[in-house]
Amino acid sequence: MYKDWLGGVVHGLTLKGGLYNNAPLASFLETELADIGTQQRFVDVGITDVLTGMYKDELAADLDSNLQDIMFASFAYAGFFPPAESMGSSWFDGSTIWVLDIFSAVNKCLETHDASDVVLDVFLTSRKTLKVVDASNYNSIDMLWRYLEVSRYYSNMDGLLRAQFAYPDIEWRYIVSPSDELASSIYPLNID
Repeated sequence: MYKDWLGGVVHGLTLKGGLYNNAPLASFLETELADIGTQQRFVDVGITDVLTGMYKDELAADLDSNLQDIMFASFAYAGFFPPAESMGSSWFDGSTIWVLDIFSAVNKCLETHDASDVVLDVFLTSRKTLKVVDASNYNSIDMLWRYLEVSRYYSNMDGLLRAQFAYPDIEWRYIVSPSDELASSIYPLNID
């Protein structure tokens, strides 16, 4: 899905918009998405406009005409990959703004149903509680990873709590979270 720049990570850090070159992803998406037809269901892919800082919902009709560009943008993780240059702007994935976008799904349901008829299940990408660590011997990289852990946790919880406050009349059926930390690595999309 990606490779090192010719000058490695240092080249990406100092001269490019991301640590890694994600050009191979474009070829992968072109091949894998070639036979995807018109969307039959509600689909919402969130991406972030780097230039304006605004979140954009790309819905089924947008996907029908720009599927590869939108999916490429949705994999442009800030810092790891350069912004996706397409659709008249530069794009990062939607988690730059909304780690957990509950609002788009609920608002779609509210177009055709009363709030009391909406039942929602939420799948978190972080644990429901933040683990306590001994950081007394952490170096700079360890501190960066801890910062990212804490930031991710509070971003998830913030999105969930704001949505619960905004929609008190819907049924919050299940809130599911991993029982352990999800795999992470300095190499994005690597779940070893």
